[in-house]
Amino acid sequence: MTRQLLKGLTMLVAIVGLALATAAVANGQTNNRVIANVPFEFIAGDTECQAGKYDVRVMSGDDLMGIRSESDKQVLALTHTSGSVKDDRALNAKLVFHRYGDAYFLSQIWMAGEKTGRELSKSRRERAIARELGKIAAARGEKGPLYELVEIAAAR
Repeated sequence: MTRQLLKGLTMLVAIVGLALATAAVANGQTNNRVIANVPFEFIAGDTECQAGKYDVRVMSGDDLMGIRSESDKQVLALTHTSGSVKDDRALNAKLVFHRYGDAYFLSQIWMAGEKTGRELSKSRRERAIARELGKIAAARGEKGPLYELVEIAAAR
C-alpha cells in the first residue's frame, strides 16, 4: 500500500513539474512576436515591402527575424542586439525605421517588455544613400544625422 501511494505521489509530482515547465516555456515565448501596421512602403534587408500589417517574429535564437505581411510575403532578416533602454516607458513594442527623403529602411525591432532591441544591418542600398547624402551634407558644411528616425508602435 505504501509503495503504491509513493508511486502515485511521484507520478503526481512529475506531472505537476512538467506542467510548470511547459507554462514557463510558453510564458517565455510571449515576447517573440509583434504586430504592426506600417503606413508606408519600406525596405527590410534587401527586400521592398508594401505598406500594411506585418507580423514580426523571432525565428531562431534571437538572431533571425521573420517579417510577414498580410499578403503572406515573408522576409527573413539577420539581427544583432541594439542599445538598451534607460526608462520603463521605452519598453513598448515598436518598429524603428531610418527615413532618407521618401525611402524608409527597417532598422530596429523592439519586443514588448524587452530592455534591448534587435537591429538589422544596413543594406547596400541604405549605405549608398547615406554615402551620397553624406557627400552633399559635407559639401554644404552641414553636420548631424543623415536620416530621420521613425517609430511605429506595435502590439503583441
